[in-house]
Amino acid sequence: MSPLSLVFGACAFASGFALRTVDPLILPIAQQFDVTPATAALLTSAYALPYALAQPLLGPLGDRFGKVRCIQACVVVLAIALVLGAAAPSFRWLLASRLLAGAFAGGLIPLVLAGLGDAYDLQQRQVVVGRLLVAIISGQMLGSACAGLVSSAFGWRSALALAAAIAVLAAASSWLARPRSGASAQPSAVLSFAGLYAHVFDNRKASWLYGAVVAEGTLVFAPFPYMGQLLIERTGVGEPAAPTLAGLVLAAFGVGGIVYGLAVRRIIAALGVRRMCATGSVAVAACYAGFAAWPLWWLYALTMAACGIGYYMVHNCLQIEATELAPGARGSAVALFACGFFAGQALGPPLFGALTHAFGLTPALLAVAVGVAVLGRLIVSKVIA
Repeated sequence: MSPLSLVFGACAFASGFALRTVDPLILPIAQQFDVTPATAALLTSAYALPYALAQPLLGPLGDRFGKVRCIQACVVVLAIALVLGAAAPSFRWLLASRLLAGAFAGGLIPLVLAGLGDAYDLQQRQVVVGRLLVAIISGQMLGSACAGLVSSAFGWRSALALAAAIAVLAAASSWLARPRSGASAQPSAVLSFAGLYAHVFDNRKASWLYGAVVAEGTLVFAPFPYMGQLLIERTGVGEPAAPTLAGLVLAAFGVGGIVYGLAVRRIIAALGVRRMCATGSVAVAACYAGFAAWPLWWLYALTMAACGIGYYMVHNCLQIEATELAPGARGSAVALFACGFFAGQALGPPLFGALTHAFGLTPALLAVAVGVAVLGRLIVSKVIA
């Protein structure tokens, strides 16, 4: 990997790691500050909500002032916010630090993707972005795991300090390496946010692409919160064990993403972009159809790993198209893509819940499977060049 990819990967890893760090720390934080676990759980939302909402704002700033400069600023503020969180004297200070950290961490991923779009041609970009996914997914998976282990050994502040240390290292690498070559496209001559987004929608693909990513986020992630219920109903797993096994099954999705990221060059060489997307959508559809029938929990884990591989075969194609949608406003295009992706993830679970309530789990899963298959065909015909 080039120094540029390593620096951007470090920033993406720090963003993902901080995203999941608080999840295992809710109970000790609640005890420390004498608040209820439900109140302490607001720390997760306090990071995730500005993480999503800041992206459409920070993307155009990258186009106006330079993506590398904005990446450097975002990762520095993320590091400062995480340090403040580790030393927070009250719950309100900790909550405020998470709000600040989430806002600037959310800007990192679209800016990094747009920066890679500036630095690499379309053919190389598939591989580089695929490998970047390994950094993002690894950060999210290790964030929870390491936070839980460090908290048990040294306390919850140590877990937050670990996330802060990783962000400080990423910030230092972004400033010391100064990856200007190729990644630092000239700031856009279109200065207003409205002008930048209007330029994005000059491309006729834009509406199809953004509609596709919202639909993708809605369909693929809709069943995730219902995995415990699915295991109880289909495999006979008891309620006490269901959360643990559901967590293992869902973690397998991330493992599949890492496998894809490591094998992306070979997959593209074997299938090409269009067939990769079509194959990935069929694989995800088949996995969700299989969920309606498996009698053993470990079959769900294996299937979820395959689902992760198939999903990233589709998602990476959409990401690449987003980086190519409007080269003169690449930061804005990718930021809007990320916002649509998170919006879809927010819509999916309640819609799946409504389907489950009305028709049951099996029809809901089959509806998702059909939806993903149809979506794959539309992406191939309307979005991929």
